[in-house]
Amino acid sequence: MRDGSPLKHALPYRCFLLAFTAAALFGHAAHAQDVSDQRRCTGEWRATAEQRIASCTNLIDSGHYDGTNLAVLYNNRGVALRAHGNRTGALQDFARAIGLDPNSPRAFANRASALLAERDLDGAIADLDHAIQLDPADAAAFMARGNAYDEKGDATRAIADYNEAIRLSPNHAAAYFNRALARRRTGATDLAIADYGQAIRLDPRNAAAYNNRGIAWFAKGDFDRAIADYNQAIRLNPNFTEAYNNRGDAWRSKGDLTRAEADFDRAIKLSPQFALAYDNRGLSAYQRRDYDRAIADFTSAIQLDAKNAQFYRNRANAYDDIGKRDAAMADYDAAIRLDPANAAVYYDRGIALRRAGDLDRAIADLSEAIRLDPQLARAYNERGYAYYRQHNADRAIADYGEAIKLNPRFAIAYDNRGNTFDDKGDPDRAIADYNQALAIDPNYAAAYYNRGLAWRRKGQLDRAIADYDQAIRIKPTASAYNNRGSALLAKGEYKLAVADLDQAIKLDPKAADPYINRGNAKREQLDLAGAIADYSQAIALSPQVALGYYNRAWAHYLGGDNSEAVADIDTAIKLDQRSASAFSTRGLIRERLGDSQGAVADFRQALKLDPGFRQPAEGLKRLAGSAKRD
Repeated sequence: MRDGSPLKHALPYRCFLLAFTAAALFGHAAHAQDVSDQRRCTGEWRATAEQRIASCTNLIDSGHYDGTNLAVLYNNRGVALRAHGNRTGALQDFARAIGLDPNSPRAFANRASALLAERDLDGAIADLDHAIQLDPADAAAFMARGNAYDEKGDATRAIADYNEAIRLSPNHAAAYFNRALARRRTGATDLAIADYGQAIRLDPRNAAAYNNRGIAWFAKGDFDRAIADYNQAIRLNPNFTEAYNNRGDAWRSKGDLTRAEADFDRAIKLSPQFALAYDNRGLSAYQRRDYDRAIADFTSAIQLDAKNAQFYRNRANAYDDIGKRDAAMADYDAAIRLDPANAAVYYDRGIALRRAGDLDRAIADLSEAIRLDPQLARAYNERGYAYYRQHNADRAIADYGEAIKLNPRFAIAYDNRGNTFDDKGDPDRAIADYNQALAIDPNYAAAYYNRGLAWRRKGQLDRAIADYDQAIRIKPTASAYNNRGSALLAKGEYKLAVADLDQAIKLDPKAADPYINRGNAKREQLDLAGAIADYSQAIALSPQVALGYYNRAWAHYLGGDNSEAVADIDTAIKLDQRSASAFSTRGLIRERLGDSQGAVADFRQALKLDPGFRQPAEGLKRLAGSAKRD
């Protein structure tokens, strides 16, 4: 299961101020037949968009109006055409209005509104520049230009325009609301929350403001305040689909998956086409490791929005976690095709490839994730682990170091670097890294466990046992019991060792190591039958591991069963021809059997593999002395 599964909030709402509407005619003595049309065209009378278009058209075609008044009629018809959905006709009428009266800020502002709807942001900004130049006291024009800048991603200019709109109209809730959105985009979350607060004070029934402030609290990790705001948004608007979805995210972040899924269910019931709610419900199921349901929800999200890369990424992660590698890779590939600049997808595919043992491709994907997002500390950590798996310790250490540089509180990276230092034979630097990991996270069981291994390698058994104690207290695993049992065995505390090894076997009866260690403890207590039984079980579980045969050979040797001892030690050497201990042990057995020539050959091979090994050296001296006596 991936750490940090993405939380999906529905996008925050924006308040658009498009109140550049119809204008009145200037001092024109209307003909009798024009009065009704004037009142409909200018909005004095309530009328449908079609009726207003018809009335404005009658007046334009009457020939009774020219100049500024004709410009007003075109402007008003443009407003009605836009309301009716005819943006092309609206733009044509606004252009005619501007041509007739180039000093009309309202016509420029209304054309800007239509251009905004057409996503012609530059054109809209140009028109709003004109509108503001003609009427610098129009808060609505500043507000609209701020919206256009924000849509362009220029939050700084957007904020400047919202500031001016607020200066001109201090009680304008929508300006605070939109400035909050822009401020969030610049990372000024606290200022955004303050603006949403002001928008709410000015308009206490604005459900969208509560929803958006909830999103801001969520971004700060204050899930309780986020939920309180979503609650208020839902109270004001019980059918607020996005607020249910967002509250579900907050519950999920708090670990309350039951409430989270209830909210996602409600969002889906209100809006069965809401792809994001399916995706979020899938993430909740994924967090519960209900992979079938997660995949079903991700699939529904994809069916509703087949161009959303994130949905494919999430389904790929679920497929990968249940071992469906081909399906996972197909989804990662689809996500990358849709969003080739998404570092997170390369990161996840890199993890999947590493799990599959394809380390070169994993490193390539993680390198691409780093290229796309050089601040992605976890990608350095994962690439470091891939290098570690390739036995490239120096590159692994370099990547872990970069991850730590980017995130000095990255406990996992310290732990991983500690493991690499320990494997390089530098337990002191390893212990320093484990210490740092534990200073960051005092409940990090793996760091206690790994530091215990390092203390053991330094021969400090009591410190090793103390760390295994902590690891077991936090997370009692078979490995921790096994290693504590092994350390107790090394101290000669055989009964305590056997108790730990019993527990290790109970937790993981398929692991061979605890059987070998328990066999060693029984052998030291001269329970040779019990030892042989444990070694035999270890061999049954891991028939290609030399250590089981080696230890069983010793037990047979101690019991005087030389033929069984020879058979086992021969197998051990066949499986591991670089074991000096195995050759030395066979030398001892051959010596007992009177095969001096064979014993000498084995002792010499043991010394060749380990020149400092005393046992074979002493064996050769014995055999040399025996030869002289003979």
